[in-house]
Amino acid sequence: MAKQKAIGSWAWVVGGAGLLIGAVAAWLVSQGNPGNMGLCIACFWRDTMGFFGGATFNMGGVAYIRPEIVGLILGATVAAVAGREFRPRGGSSTALRFVLGFIFMVAALIFLGCTVRAWLRLGGGDLNALWGVAGIVAGVGIGSVLLKGGFNLGRAKRLPAPVGIIGPIIAGVLLVLAILAVVGLKPAFFTETPKGAKSTAEKAVISADGEVLKPEGAKMVDGAIVSSDGAVISSKESVAAAKPMPGASRAPFVISILAGLGLGVVAQRSRFCSIGGIRDVILVQRYELLFGVIGLVIGVLVVNMLLGQFKLGFEGQPGAHTDALGNLASMTVAGLAAVLLGGCPFRQVIMTGEGDADALSAVAGMGAGALFAHGLGTVSTAAGLAPAAWAVLAVMAVVLVGIAAWKRESLVAAVSGSGGQ
Repeated sequence: MAKQKAIGSWAWVVGGAGLLIGAVAAWLVSQGNPGNMGLCIACFWRDTMGFFGGATFNMGGVAYIRPEIVGLILGATVAAVAGREFRPRGGSSTALRFVLGFIFMVAALIFLGCTVRAWLRLGGGDLNALWGVAGIVAGVGIGSVLLKGGFNLGRAKRLPAPVGIIGPIIAGVLLVLAILAVVGLKPAFFTETPKGAKSTAEKAVISADGEVLKPEGAKMVDGAIVSSDGAVISSKESVAAAKPMPGASRAPFVISILAGLGLGVVAQRSRFCSIGGIRDVILVQRYELLFGVIGLVIGVLVVNMLLGQFKLGFEGQPGAHTDALGNLASMTVAGLAAVLLGGCPFRQVIMTGEGDADALSAVAGMGAGALFAHGLGTVSTAAGLAPAAWAVLAVMAVVLVGIAAWKRESLVAAVSGSGGQ
């Protein structure tokens, strides 16, 4: 019997897809997206939730429907329909997938990026990402042990066609809302961070043209922000050092939506997954999907260097903190949650476009996790981890262990029961 190849021809397809995704992500940064965050599923889905969460969930600075996310879903739908792979399915522990998506998002926002952005940050020279990557490998390793031990969320079932189009319909609604915001017709009860807005260390907000947006009634006087009663809120030096707000940094709408659509097609056809490659190497010594990650890093690294965006080091990296242990722990939790889900958040978004209701549940859980993290203040900043981050990580780790034990027991019980009949 011939020995199966560890690297098949498909590896080059996935590797090419990863190369393109990384290159486009770096290019989107040059077009206005946040540094080392050209295409972060966790951050971009968080920003999209900010459009709805607004000030209620402390998301005024991260409120913007990211067209890239919308494009990924709709592009995947087009590719799946064209390739006759649009298959409405679900019922594989759907509620638990919501919980796993929730945990993934909360952990990712402690790291400040998803399992895709960890590699993008590394390709931009951010050495803090090394701890995140180590955490991903650790989380995937633990998850692989659990998979070998019998963990299984169950088999998905064929569902009626209307269920499969829920995800694409939601993406369509988001697209309409995004377009309304672009043309200035956004309903007042939604929130959008003004493009180009900056925030001072004292949380004062300045528009791209220098107008003081927050606090209300404050104005600019000789380069400083002064309240209506004459008190200085932010000094001239603080104003000069003001940093762009995450939701205010974005590429032009048309560029973003087209990039998302194109990458949605590429990711659907190639089966790109930032977690699956590591998992497959550990479990079955297959390397095809790992080529996707390798291609991703090469693509983002080369384009960053060509565009002068590469900055090697730990300090002063965009959208990052230097808490090594926090980066390691948060990505370990995120990596484990992704393995138990069966794929990274990028893959969950793509499968949502393919009609997978279980993936949609995971994406919904990620959205809820973003609202939770910002509402309770567990999101990290450039200064470091939030005070409650460690407690939240510990609770989520316990929950993941509980889920792993529960689903393994369910599987064992089902097998034992069928064997005794």
